[in-house]
Amino acid sequence: MRNILQDLEKLADKKYKKFTSGLLPGVNYILGVRVPKIRTYAKTFTFEEAQNFYKNYKTKYFEEYFLKAVLLARISKQIPPENAIKLIQKFIPEISNWSVCDAFCADLKIIKKYPEIFLPFILKNLKSKQEFTQRTSLNLARAYYLESPYFKQILKAVLNLKPTKYYAQMAQAWFMCEAYIKQQELTKPTLKYLTPEVYAMTIRKLKDSYRVK
Repeated sequence: MRNILQDLEKLADKKYKKFTSGLLPGVNYILGVRVPKIRTYAKTFTFEEAQNFYKNYKTKYFEEYFLKAVLLARISKQIPPENAIKLIQKFIPEISNWSVCDAFCADLKIIKKYPEIFLPFILKNLKSKQEFTQRTSLNLARAYYLESPYFKQILKAVLNLKPTKYYAQMAQAWFMCEAYIKQQELTKPTLKYLTPEVYAMTIRKLKDSYRVK
């Protein structure tokens, strides 16, 4: 296997490291590599190298986790969806910050191709008590199910979730804001079921959105 840490260190920027540290409270190991550079580096991996990295590489730095997320999303596109779900489920507990979480969810476009197959996986994770498992499932619900025939089912599961941690609360508010914009008739009556914290976040997001009159 190539020396991945050495490659990432060559791409690092000390000034950007300080900036990134401010955005990721609680993340202790940061090299300072800009996200576009990590994505460009990920493109140099063959499918076999990506698989090898995911299975065998021990990650420590934020950039390594980010690379792992990007490569896993890429692997998932090239294997049966049932196998992809197993790999994704195994990776989710490793997610410990919003940046890796959000990038990973945005890259999992395989779900758009197989929404019915991934639906039980999303619903299962919406019952989690873990902050970033909650955020991951909420992000995936928002990204791939707002305009699907499964929206009512997803909305019900989202409303049953009562997150107490900030990053999960914000993800729920983000989901509800987007749901309100795209499915207002179904979503508006349900806002009252949100916790006071998430309700306030949702209203603030709606007020800030140029898509809401």
